Amino acid sequence: MASIARPTAATPAAVRRLLGGRLPVAPVALVLVAVALAGVAIAMLGHSTWAASAATSPPLTTAPSAVQPVGDIPFIGDPIRDLTIWWSDRLSDANRAALGGLRGDFLTPLDPATDSVVRDLYGKILLITIPLLTMGGAVLGYLIMTSRTSGESAYTARAVTPRFVVGATLSVLGIFLVSVFAQFVTATDLAMVQVAIPANAVGGPDAWPSAGGVFAVLQNASFDPRIAQGPANWNDGAWLSTGLVAAVLVTFLEMVNGALSALERLLVLVGPVCLAAYALPATQRITNGWLKVLLAILVVRFAWTIVFVLFSLESLGHISAGNPPSVGDTNAMLGLATGCALLMLLLPFALVPLALSGPGPLRTER
Repeated sequence: MASIARPTAATPAAVRRLLGGRLPVAPVALVLVAVALAGVAIAMLGHSTWAASAATSPPLTTAPSAVQPVGDIPFIGDPIRDLTIWWSDRLSDANRAALGGLRGDFLTPLDPATDSVVRDLYGKILLITIPLLTMGGAVLGYLIMTSRTSGESAYTARAVTPRFVVGATLSVLGIFLVSVFAQFVTATDLAMVQVAIPANAVGGPDAWPSAGGVFAVLQNASFDPRIAQGPANWNDGAWLSTGLVAAVLVTFLEMVNGALSALERLLVLVGPVCLAAYALPATQRITNGWLKVLLAILVVRFAWTIVFVLFSLESLGHISAGNPPSVGDTNAMLGLATGCALLMLLLPFALVPLALSGPGPLRTER
């Protein structure tokens, strides 16, 4: 007589393949949860601000005004002199505009907890992510309740539970995780600058790098052929060529900084989805890639600060207290500013691929 077997609910093969085998939670993921919880505590206790000490940048040293001399050509004057002055003024405008575009968000990363636009958009993304996490939790609970008490399906369903809890926690608290990372890098950058450079030479982090330091010469220098070159003059003819190169480099640097800032905001906004992907081994690589890109941007900001400090220290040796720099010192500072801008421009293209080529902070299950 044929016997009728009692039907048992089993995990489908496709679901088992998606969940994977022995999948403990990576220690790094638990550390990220702890950091995110620390970010929540910081936000509840009052967001800390890294304001620099009250310091003002040194006043701009400009060439004294002079009466327009009579040119060699009657009624026309000296067109070469006038064209030179006009070109020098345009270079000054270009450098000041480019450095002004870097003010405040160049050396310090974006803190999403203080950006109202990012906070609002992050909340809207959570409205989409939380229902998905709820559905995932319901499906996981159903698989646990209907799976056998022993066997591969039962072990797989129960083994993925800690991963799901960690992924869901990181997804909800991702903005605080990024905030803690950003505050740490900002505090480290501020400490390096304040310890290495006099406060009145660079200003505060809300004005870096245009408040002083190695780039001060790009804002103060100009060329005026009506004034004889010498120790009493801030500038010399090298400004016409070096100022142009510096303006181009700083403008490109502003473009790179804008791209990194936009990428920082994008990472925060897609953070809930990318962090929730840690719940499943098949999508864990998304979380790992998200963390690698975020850490690469923070490394670039940190490297920019180191370069800014080193070149600023070098330029301080060419400034005499209370006296305008000589022609030779001005030439040296123009070279330092141009070299600093060039190195900063090249760093992201070297550091970002290097950081992305690594294995990442999370262990990738195969």
